[in-house]
Amino acid sequence: MPAAMCAYAELERFDVLKIQSIDTVSQSFHARCFVQLRLRGAKDRREAFVTFGNGATKSVEWFAGRIEVLNSFKHDSCKLIDEKPTVRDDGEDLLIQLRFEGDFYQHMRLHAFPFDSQELNMDFIILCRVDGPVPTEVKVSPRVSCRLVDSGFAPGFQWRPKGEVRCHAGTHEANERTFPKFGASVRVARESRFYVTNVALPTAVFSGLAFTLFAAQPSEPMERLSVPLRTLGRDVCSHSIVTVPLSIDRLPSRSS
Repeated sequence: MPAAMCAYAELERFDVLKIQSIDTVSQSFHARCFVQLRLRGAKDRREAFVTFGNGATKSVEWFAGRIEVLNSFKHDSCKLIDEKPTVRDDGEDLLIQLRFEGDFYQHMRLHAFPFDSQELNMDFIILCRVDGPVPTEVKVSPRVSCRLVDSGFAPGFQWRPKGEVRCHAGTHEANERTFPKFGASVRVARESRFYVTNVALPTAVFSGLAFTLFAAQPSEPMERLSVPLRTLGRDVCSHSIVTVPLSIDRLPSRSS
């Protein structure tokens, strides 16, 4: 019985086309990416790229259909943009091109908020075991090209890219089986000024208003209540001064 032929692929290109949003509450982010794998010398065996131990064969298109997102946020939350993967010739090689978009799961470390930075990973898996009927291996090409499209980074008011896109390849263990995986990562840093200006500074101002009540004498309770409110504006102050006395007049006296 003939031995199974190994399916070898090189990660040649990984473009992060868009990062739409980063959600630290659900620990996920929405992104679109373009992936290109090179299969060297596979043009002549396009229809019989994979050979099983029993002699059965499968095409490159079948192999391309075995590539799935590993860290999708929910089931089918990341999908192919095109109807199916694109396979085209390039000399003696074949190129597999895929475009995915959806929500990726990402565990985030928030202990340094709002000065934290996060690693956003887009991982893919090939559902052919490393030591299975179709041994498969993926490596990063020495000439790999990876980038983040500047116009596709939407959450710029809260985050900024930090460094370059980095590609990686390895294996994934699941149920005592080993599968090849590959992907890319982007590090982003939080725009701390956004949170300092819109959260920390207003909170500090409102907290500081509480100490302004000491500007009035203890014998003037109405004045002490209205001092902090006057700093917020005439309209808010007038409403507070009118409503507060009514509530105090209705309080029972100590003699009663």
